[in-house]
Amino acid sequence: MQKTQRQVLNIEYVTKRIDRLPLLPAVVLELTQLSQDADDFYEKMAELASQDPPLSARILGFANTISPASDKQINNVHQALMKLGVIKTLNLINELTTVSAFSPTKPEYKTIWRHSVETARFSRFLAVHIPEFDLSDELAYSCGLLHDLGRFVLLQVAVHAVESVDAAGWDSPQELPEVEQSLFGFNHAEVGRIAAEHWQLPDIICKTLRFHHHYNLWEMDEVPRSFLQLLTVVQFADFLSVLLIQNPQWRSWSETELSERIRSYCTHSDWPDIAFPIDKLVKALPLMSDECEKILLQAGVA
Repeated sequence: MQKTQRQVLNIEYVTKRIDRLPLLPAVVLELTQLSQDADDFYEKMAELASQDPPLSARILGFANTISPASDKQINNVHQALMKLGVIKTLNLINELTTVSAFSPTKPEYKTIWRHSVETARFSRFLAVHIPEFDLSDELAYSCGLLHDLGRFVLLQVAVHAVESVDAAGWDSPQELPEVEQSLFGFNHAEVGRIAAEHWQLPDIICKTLRFHHHYNLWEMDEVPRSFLQLLTVVQFADFLSVLLIQNPQWRSWSETELSERIRSYCTHSDWPDIAFPIDKLVKALPLMSDECEKILLQAGVA
């Protein structure tokens, strides 16, 4: 009898291969061409990391592994690179570029990169423009960029799992982990949390990866408000990116229709009343989308 997908693929199988992440060929090429003597060495590295969640994860992880336990955890890529210095950064580049690059040949693979970049950019916007929230826009960007790290791990170690989930179909971020759980007995948030802890990413990022599909944490008094704000920003941005990807004709909608769609699709009934800046968001979306497209073009996944 042929084994089912759930029997063949389990969390133990994935965990044993957690070191592998799918770096893009264009990113690998850029890394190999970076000059350590360039005045903008760190800026170029940070720019590449903003295009590629796996690269960002490895930089942050490496910087935090060499930091003394007494030091504040680093959740900003540029700060991580400054902490590493040129020599350690070059050592990391050498390690990463010796592994075969992952070529996203199918549109659905490229969509995972698009979704991560958009979620990061939208998270940063929300962190700045929600009046009652007090958030670091750089932390929001990092968490948005890395929130689906588990899907990147699965792309590299079990690409058929990603294909099976997309073939089964899901209409919103809330449905995605439910489909994964039904197929394999685990979901990408669990994989992302394991990977983030393995690479010693900051605790706040590990928790965001773990809970980014939990929408009812506002009901729990023991959860810090600062984390609830960060998580909600990433969740809203997650919904928004999926809305735009599923509706590529969104630019033809009127501002009124776009606003109504965002309110309907991107907010959750378990959240308290939050003054999401939807009117500002609607006006800013075309430019933000163009910025994301530019990043994806540079990375070769537009």
